[in-house]
Amino acid sequence: MKKAYIALLILILPIMVWADYYDSVMNLYGDALKNGLRTLISTNTNSSYDNAKLFMFQTADNVNGTVRCIYTGHVYSISGSYYGSSDPNTEHTYAQSWFSSTQSSIKKADVHHLFPTRMQANSARGNLPLANVANHASAEVFYSNEPWQSYRGDDGLGHTVWEPAPQSKGNVARALMYFYVRYNDPLIQGGVNMLPTLMVWHTEDPVDNSEITRNQAVYSYQHNRNPFVDHPEFVNRIWNPTSSDDPLQVPVPQFVINSAYPNPFSTSLTLSISSEKSQPLSIEVYNLRGQMIRDEELNLIPGETSYTWDGRGESGEETTTGIYFIRAITPGQESRIRVLKQN
Repeated sequence: MKKAYIALLILILPIMVWADYYDSVMNLYGDALKNGLRTLISTNTNSSYDNAKLFMFQTADNVNGTVRCIYTGHVYSISGSYYGSSDPNTEHTYAQSWFSSTQSSIKKADVHHLFPTRMQANSARGNLPLANVANHASAEVFYSNEPWQSYRGDDGLGHTVWEPAPQSKGNVARALMYFYVRYNDPLIQGGVNMLPTLMVWHTEDPVDNSEITRNQAVYSYQHNRNPFVDHPEFVNRIWNPTSSDDPLQVPVPQFVINSAYPNPFSTSLTLSISSEKSQPLSIEVYNLRGQMIRDEELNLIPGETSYTWDGRGESGEETTTGIYFIRAITPGQESRIRVLKQN
């Protein structure tokens, strides 16, 4: 009975710490909340970058001796002493060249914005601002066999930007918003105001259990937390405070891709799409290199609409076996689904 009681305490202790941690700011909004959080989380003092990397690779992001690239999804098996000496290496989501001079060594070693990264993707991102690429088909694409896809290209206003894979957009957004609140270094870089896009990514890719676990691990190491992981609603409460902003209001999707069947497929597959209203829909099919090979327009009706792709390109040519991405777009929403064509 005593062992069971101790085990229960171990399970609930992190939750109790998490709850008590935010007591002083729970009734704050806007700048008052932002400033209150800055005071609360400005307790990390670790300035050893080597120790931070070792902790990240061996504890915070280590799953049974493997780590995953934040941008490509590539999984690496690493040794028990690895700390980013080759590939994978370490990505500063808030680029080091953006640091103001104060606390620069602490910023460099802050694990809340450090992630394992494939060397090729890390180099390609460099210190580019984070935003959505306007045209994926003409952008450089970085992927692996999982695959996640990140893009380097233009944002439509002439700025070269880096767009992380959808699977990690929320993680990256919360890391950058944490960094801004913690250090007050700006989110306007390279002529791009990243904050509006980060808020969208935060909503589209919500916090999951692995991110919560990581936040707790980093807290045990450097003694501060990322508040936007623990309380996602704080994003709206700081930057878009309204009378109904708690909890975070997630936009109701205009349409939903219910299924793609059969998947894998050999000759054709059918998308089942539900919509609340009649509206135009664009369907784009991309190969793994990010090249658009098919583009079609259809009209959704209230209820369910079916779309069948015959597995062929724009000119009717037979496509090869492999992974493809189908992108469905209305004026106010975009959804993607991965499909596999095989013999």
